[in-house]
Amino acid sequence: MFPPCRSTGTVRPAFPLFAVVLTLLMPESGTAQRSSADTRRIADAAIAPQGAESLIRAFEWRNIGPANMAGRVTDIAAVEANPAIVYVGAASGGVFKSTNAGTTWEAIFTSYGSGNIGDLAVFQQNPDIVWVGTGESCTRNSVGWGDGVYKSTDGGRTFTNVGLHDTHHISEVLIHPTNPDIVYVAAQGHLWGHTGERGIFKTTDGGRTWRNLTRGLPADGRTGASDLIMDPTNPDILYAGFWERIRMPHRFLSGGPQGGIFKSTDGGESWTKLTSGLPSGPTGKIGLAVFRRDPRVLVAIVEHGFQPDRNSPDYADMSKLGTGIYRSEDGGQSWRYINRFNNRPFYYSHVWIDPNNAQRVFVFSGSAQVSEDGGRTFARSFEGISGDFHALWIDPANSLRMYVGNDKGSYISHDGGHHFVMFDNMDLGQFYAVTADMRDPYWVYGGLQDNGNWGGPSNSRDYNGVLNDHWFKFHSGDGFHTTVDPNDWRIVYTESQGGNIRRLDAVFRQQGESITPSPQNILNLDRVLPSFSGPQNRLPAPAFRFNWSSPLILSPHDSRVVYFGGNYLFQSSDRGETWRIISPDLSNADTAHINPESGGLTRDVTSAETHATTISVSESPLIPGVIWVGTDDGNVQLTRDGRTTWANVRANVPTASPAAARTRTAAAGGVPAGTWVSRVAASHYDAARAYVTFDGHRRDDFRPHVYRTTDWGRTWTNIAGDLPADEPVYVIVEDRRNPDLLFVGTEFGAYMTIDGGTRWHRINRNLPTVSVHDLVIHPRDNDLIAATHGRSIWILDDISPLQQLTREVMASDVFLFRNRVATRWMGVSRGATRGHMLFQGRNPLTIAHEGPANSPSELENAATISFWLKDAPTGNISIEIAPLTGPERFSAQIPATQGVNRYFWNMRFEPTGGRGVAQAGGGRGGGRGGGGGEEGGFPGPRGPQADAGTYRVTLTVNGRAHTGTVTIRNDPEAGALSAGR
Repeated sequence: MFPPCRSTGTVRPAFPLFAVVLTLLMPESGTAQRSSADTRRIADAAIAPQGAESLIRAFEWRNIGPANMAGRVTDIAAVEANPAIVYVGAASGGVFKSTNAGTTWEAIFTSYGSGNIGDLAVFQQNPDIVWVGTGESCTRNSVGWGDGVYKSTDGGRTFTNVGLHDTHHISEVLIHPTNPDIVYVAAQGHLWGHTGERGIFKTTDGGRTWRNLTRGLPADGRTGASDLIMDPTNPDILYAGFWERIRMPHRFLSGGPQGGIFKSTDGGESWTKLTSGLPSGPTGKIGLAVFRRDPRVLVAIVEHGFQPDRNSPDYADMSKLGTGIYRSEDGGQSWRYINRFNNRPFYYSHVWIDPNNAQRVFVFSGSAQVSEDGGRTFARSFEGISGDFHALWIDPANSLRMYVGNDKGSYISHDGGHHFVMFDNMDLGQFYAVTADMRDPYWVYGGLQDNGNWGGPSNSRDYNGVLNDHWFKFHSGDGFHTTVDPNDWRIVYTESQGGNIRRLDAVFRQQGESITPSPQNILNLDRVLPSFSGPQNRLPAPAFRFNWSSPLILSPHDSRVVYFGGNYLFQSSDRGETWRIISPDLSNADTAHINPESGGLTRDVTSAETHATTISVSESPLIPGVIWVGTDDGNVQLTRDGRTTWANVRANVPTASPAAARTRTAAAGGVPAGTWVSRVAASHYDAARAYVTFDGHRRDDFRPHVYRTTDWGRTWTNIAGDLPADEPVYVIVEDRRNPDLLFVGTEFGAYMTIDGGTRWHRINRNLPTVSVHDLVIHPRDNDLIAATHGRSIWILDDISPLQQLTREVMASDVFLFRNRVATRWMGVSRGATRGHMLFQGRNPLTIAHEGPANSPSELENAATISFWLKDAPTGNISIEIAPLTGPERFSAQIPATQGVNRYFWNMRFEPTGGRGVAQAGGGRGGGRGGGGGEEGGFPGPRGPQADAGTYRVTLTVNGRAHTGTVTIRNDPEAGALSAGR
């Protein structure tokens, strides 16, 4: 969140003026004046000395939200002596801290190894000591993993990783109540393989060393710890739940023979399995709670295979033990089975006892159920807020005050959970995909985990920035792919799980018309099922299969043509009114992987594990009918005639054994067969060229797999280069103007290469450590847009200098890039005020000119002047901007360094008799970009504004002048207003 501007009497550019020195090389392009060898040598010499950090200094991401629908919150921890100090851990969005009970928040865990949070713990005797366990414990199919445990001793200002890197998913972190050096961690281990560290771990030296406590606990390499609680009166007494689970791309299994509830009375040195009154045989996920005032009282929610139907006589017979809620009042020595309720245990299994009332029990299992009789019955649930609850913190001094977290964010209640205030000021959006329309300014659309499909502006024109008010929702459910007609921005297509797609109107934002392929609208259904005579409103399974996230794109040649991928590829030429099947089954159609019963002890079939389907579709922008398709079972399919002939070119990609995937080394050895294809991308430069990325994490392979073909898939080249060996790639994007400029999104960030994939560099300035599921380059504005699965939408404005950065440019002493047209956007007031509980996303670059004391600041637009310096300057650098004809001038001395530099001009000339002063610093404020600045500024009166038009730019370096231009336009709506619209 960024505050509005505050008056300081200075002018501040919205981004600091730093130099960027690009340390990567570009292959030769165009006609070089020097020989290729000379050009390469000079370019190498120009950039070799510079560190990688300097690459990103001129390019800063900005966040546009939204924050009002939020994302999954996994844990909440507050300071008991002052509950206004509270920490919120997000499934994939890091940790936020508030010191004023949620009125404002600070993201405090943005630059560490993983932003996927499992558990938080605060040492109450010294609340500056905060622990974070990374890797979510509610292990759904889209879950992210962690890299161990982190510790802060300064209230979350800084954290240090203190080990357990390979635990991947942490259920609980417990701190000894009086000795902060004694800490326990409950770890589940890898989700997608029987690998990694799992069980209960203990440190007695503050995290310097750890021991895996195994005496009396499962140590089979398959069963991990689902929960861990401590006796509040005796820290040597511990209770642990153990759980065996594993995910595969096509199936999830919960439960095993080694699971159960275990107790230690000696600080974890030895454990005893508790059995009296608990069900025998395999158990699944277990959640535990202990009563603060009387630790003999325990409640457990246990997953078990005996789950009789409500209408069965067995349901009322509580002597027949099975899944549900158990209660002990003797410290776990015996248990009573009191309730069969247990919804989707793998995703929930959360239970708490009110710290002041042993009979008030909270069970989060989808809904938030409240019992007033110890868990036997439920008197009420949390109403008025969305479901899928995961986190709860109850103030031990006042049970009416509680913080709650669910799939749609976090809340506070002051009346015991009857009414809530939502914290809609944290950008915790879990986006899967993103697209943009061609409005001016453009709008962004995307689909979110359990939050439908949303749309919002890239530039609100609002002085306060991009607010939640500017975003809107199309429909509910899980949202995935969204696409917009480039010729009519009102036509928007959205997709939800299980192959459900809609066509909507972006103005009225109604639920929209279903255009899902069905027997009624598939014109050639008899090609696949000649004897089909089933319901006319649905396709039969397993003949037709749609992934949880099914690809939905428009043809780059005709926006009326829609492609939609199941196991077959569907094509519509009339915006989804009718469809044709234009392919055979593109998957391997392995019957062992198609629609198996999923869930293990508890059936869980929600389309999340539907397998042998299409994941990615890309039609060549050069030749209609050249279509590339990637599937979740590893196929890369190609047709060059639009429907008749298909070839699976996956066999030509280098293949590695599954064992190679577990080496955790670079992916040079190839891709294991059957690895999920995360993206196919047809080239904008050569129809025979395409890119494919494979995502192996669902098979416990976390290496990056990135390949390029230039011969229709006959051969493939590994271009993963020096990408980190433990970051699977989810998306690849080829730049539309520079064939060697590529971008990828991974589980932990975004990367770019300017040499076609030999060297990669992380683009993380202002972007937190977060999973980047999708990337789009706006075709007109050249902005890079990222859909993050945890921190909503981010935009890297104006990558045009990178698009122009060839090796020939880098061999030049000085180069003035072609500058993007600058816009003098008109400001819009939202017309009302509110308090500080406000999310403010950033609008594009502007400068805040502060007026006299006690007067409001004015927000002015800025034009960006970008240039390259091969060497560090030895003298002053000056810039002059003037009309092609006329006396007005702007001139200034400016700082610059070797590499790419960006200077922000406020589009004003010098006042009469005045001279300009360099804009050396900049704020990162909300609104139109001002506020919160650094050094530098334009003191004194401002000169006249530059009118719309083209201006000459003269850059003088080491006494030599270099010329270019910059163009200014008025807000495109200004003309419409003057025309009387």
